[in-house]
Amino acid sequence: MGIFNLTIAVASIHGETFEHVDVTVDTACDYTTLPTEMLQRLAVPVSGTAISDMAEGRQVPSDTGWARVRLEGRQVYTPVIFAQEGEPSLLGVVTQEEARLGMDPNNKRLIPVNLRRY
Repeated sequence: MGIFNLTIAVASIHGETFEHVDVTVDTACDYTTLPTEMLQRLAVPVSGTAISDMAEGRQVPSDTGWARVRLEGRQVYTPVIFAQEGEPSLLGVVTQEEARLGMDPNNKRLIPVNLRRY
């Protein structure tokens, strides 16, 4: 369920060039989903394929890879999905958790959270 939008910066794992992209913060999406054309420009390699369960019930194969993402003053290396034509850019919950950020839906923003160890 997408709640709000924000802008993130994306690069390949070893690249120096970042591109900015507007994403919808989505706790129903596991991996961050980004435009294939952008990931190809940034030289993010496809490292695998996974089946994605779509909201309307379809299952589609999705190319996956690893990218470097900057958001809210933090940088993480995170798995990404290469979006198919017409799919939205989504900030998945895995990236949010890797950056130790939680959602504040009332104020439509991400906030720092502590790690849990219990």
